[in-house]
Amino acid sequence: MEKHEGCLRLAKQMDRSCLAIHHCGFVNLGFVGSPYTWSRNHPEKGRIFIRLDRALATTSWTSLFQGTTVHHLSMSTSNHSMLVVTLPSARHHRPRLKRPFLFEAMWLRDPRCDEVVQEAWMEGLYKPVGSPITNCFNNCKERLETWNKTEFGHVERQITRLEKKLQALEQNP
Repeated sequence: MEKHEGCLRLAKQMDRSCLAIHHCGFVNLGFVGSPYTWSRNHPEKGRIFIRLDRALATTSWTSLFQGTTVHHLSMSTSNHSMLVVTLPSARHHRPRLKRPFLFEAMWLRDPRCDEVVQEAWMEGLYKPVGSPITNCFNNCKERLETWNKTEFGHVERQITRLEKKLQALEQNP
């Protein structure tokens, strides 16, 4: 177990896990990202980082899925990283889907948000074709997406950029 700061575990405490892994014929799939998958602040020892999680597989599985990657995702919203296993076939044959609409809570802090929603809703109610409720929701979605881009810039791109920066910092705590 890799660990940065805090007390180290005795090797004999890990013996049963190691024996079980060896007995089952598992191999470690490795990882991309931060070397640690869990962290917390300790009142006396400071920030503690530990790699608790591993992706394991048999050699026959790895030969079937050559090129599989394991990513440790950023710990920006939790003290525990998520592991994402990407199979080679999933990367190449999956059609790119349009990202679903997500309402951003930060919009509510802006008093203009209410105005954008009300105008879009009223316009949707009076469209001559389609279902009024569907028209209202679609108008709100389109107006909020446009308003978000013009007023706040590409927030998703900024979040993605900052998450990448966080991951780079996590690799060297």
